[in-house]
Amino acid sequence: MTTDSTRLTSGAALGESSAPWRERLASLLDAYSRRPRPGSSRARFDAAVAWQSELVDAGLAAPGWPVSAGGMGLDLDDQLDYYRMTSAARTPKHPCSLSFIVAPTLIVHGTQQQRDRYLEPLLRADEFWCQGFSEPGAGSDLASLSTRAVADGDVYRVTGQKIWTTMADRADWIFALVRTGPPGRGTSGITYLLIAMDSPGVEVRPLRDAAGGHHFAEVFFDDVEVPMANRVGEEGDGWSIMRTSLGHERATAFLADEFRYRKTVDQVLRLAVEQGHRDDPLVRQHVADLETDVRTIATNSARALSAVLRQEDPGGVASINRLVKSEFEQRLHGLALRLTGPGAALGSRSAGAVDGGRWTYGYLMSRASTIGAGTAEIQRNTIAETVLGLPSHRGEGRRDPVVEPGRPLAVPESDERAVRSAVAGVVHSRVETDRILHGRVDTAELWDALVDFGLPGLAAPESLGGGGASPRLLCAAIEEAAYRLAPVPLVPTVAALALLLACGAEDAAAPVIAGARCAVAVAVDDFGWCLDDTAPTVTDGVLTGVVDRVVGAPDAQILVVVARSADSGEVAVVVIEPADAMVTRQDPLDLTSSVGAVSLDGVRGDVVAVGPQARRGIEEAQRIAHLAIAADSVGVANRALAMAVDWAGQREQFGRIIGSFQAVSHCCADMLVEAEGARNQVLAAADLDGDSVEAELSAQLAAAHALSAAVRVTESCVQVHGGIGFTWEHPAHLLLRRALANEAWCARPESLRDRAAGRVLAQFS
Repeated sequence: MTTDSTRLTSGAALGESSAPWRERLASLLDAYSRRPRPGSSRARFDAAVAWQSELVDAGLAAPGWPVSAGGMGLDLDDQLDYYRMTSAARTPKHPCSLSFIVAPTLIVHGTQQQRDRYLEPLLRADEFWCQGFSEPGAGSDLASLSTRAVADGDVYRVTGQKIWTTMADRADWIFALVRTGPPGRGTSGITYLLIAMDSPGVEVRPLRDAAGGHHFAEVFFDDVEVPMANRVGEEGDGWSIMRTSLGHERATAFLADEFRYRKTVDQVLRLAVEQGHRDDPLVRQHVADLETDVRTIATNSARALSAVLRQEDPGGVASINRLVKSEFEQRLHGLALRLTGPGAALGSRSAGAVDGGRWTYGYLMSRASTIGAGTAEIQRNTIAETVLGLPSHRGEGRRDPVVEPGRPLAVPESDERAVRSAVAGVVHSRVETDRILHGRVDTAELWDALVDFGLPGLAAPESLGGGGASPRLLCAAIEEAAYRLAPVPLVPTVAALALLLACGAEDAAAPVIAGARCAVAVAVDDFGWCLDDTAPTVTDGVLTGVVDRVVGAPDAQILVVVARSADSGEVAVVVIEPADAMVTRQDPLDLTSSVGAVSLDGVRGDVVAVGPQARRGIEEAQRIAHLAIAADSVGVANRALAMAVDWAGQREQFGRIIGSFQAVSHCCADMLVEAEGARNQVLAAADLDGDSVEAELSAQLAAAHALSAAVRVTESCVQVHGGIGFTWEHPAHLLLRRALANEAWCARPESLRDRAAGRVLAQFS
């Protein structure tokens, strides 16, 4: 095989001189689709290897690798398109996924000679790799590894044992961490070596896994000679190389995983329908959770990769996604096994097993997902100590957090950073806990300052005096205001403005864009805004009826009423002056908001939409309202996270900082996973075109995720603070109150999940 640099970059050169990559890939995929599918596992394996060579020859392999390394060097959007295309064509994945852990290490830290020698055979699947990290006495605790490498002239002599080594029985090479420094526990003196598996002294002993297969093995090294040229980086730098070289490829690999997971989730959804569980309310909740999980993985990855491609640190998103993915795989297969009903009593190889036993087999294999490559508990340690900056549970001090807890892990783009900074500056100097508790916040002055910035009309059309910004930036602004518990009716006003704009009521929207406080007077049940007979009636512009529990009504300068025509029963949207109605202030759970009952007895208003136009406007406005309340909940959750981490990092108990206790640090890690996942889902849903079929589904799932996450995170915040978190003067209860109120006033998360699940399952009729 030719392995020089000319061969390595030949695919990229071909791509530069021929048709655009999409056209070439589409042509290759079209040819692939006409081929007969292999019938045996061996034939499928051979086909997967052959497919990799086709991609390399066409310059269409490794979309995220730099061109200089033989990849395509695509940006984020192009990589997404690439994986969409290959996933839709159901092309085989690379038969050795471990290759894509060593590859970025070589790209970043390897010599040119190493890159020339190893990258192309790896990419073509001509050579397979396995990972030699875990040992019998150093599984997740890699710093305790004891396999030794002793320098002897121009070689290292390696002696020791690795275990749980996936694909060791068929790998050509192993990338291994070995100890070249003094024996004992520690991260210094660890070196990264590339070892040929056919070297004298290497012995592989397969291990049988719980599913009955032989996917991993023990590997023994008995005085194995490894050339010094096979060392990656400097001697003793192996630990930092292992930890720092994966950012770009991890983010890219997560994007690929999104499409692989999407396919598997769809298979589970089809199974649910086929097994008669389409209308099972419990199954529907699990279905919505799966759909949320796969989207969380995708949105986390997209924001991380976007930062990487801007040459910025992706933060701790990769660490979070590693944990999310492993637990998602278990939930996925757990639900699938549940859906097989009595079939779950059969082994995976039984003649009567559902779907050939794949779900039983998959469930058993998924138990390893929270063990391999570091257990879920170790991942939580990493998130708590490396990402959040909490003290080491081993007494090894503490590091600076990747970013300030509560702030976006992946660096936002410049426009989002500017919006966040501006809103934070407006609210921070005007809102304090003590002022909120005693009603001393000058809400009028705060509202005017937010209006001066451009809220609530930040995303309204410029032609109407709005900011013309994207819904994503509006959500970022709402999040920042909520993070600081701004006691103003921003979300109710945004929802009302969205309803007016969606109904085409531009004249009525103008004063709201200019800064008038507003609210939507509409009955609400667990599923959201009610359009049934409980709504007020309207006859010739005159309203009659009562709407209870209207959030923001006592502070509103304009009320937008959802009513029904007394004559035709058609839905109508009516704008009134609050002074013409009777607004009775009610005692709110959320001390940063206002709630009131609106009595309409012969109140005359301006009917701005009726019938189909009103219904369409209400549907679109509910989507925006869901995103706005979700963004508010994200802000609340992240403030609770920041407070909990701060307290856990300074409070002492039993002679130790409480954040060094794993019970506390793992709680904080879970809070981060919830809060960051909710943020990324909300922003991704806000980026979608409102006219797309996907937009409402994404908004429902994002809102359900954010509403539930905010309650769980704020409850955890109180728990981490202990007794002080339960006192009136501490802001923890203010956050919990706001999170609970958010769950109640727009739509219950369980109901949003049920609706979303119905939409998802309908695709598998």
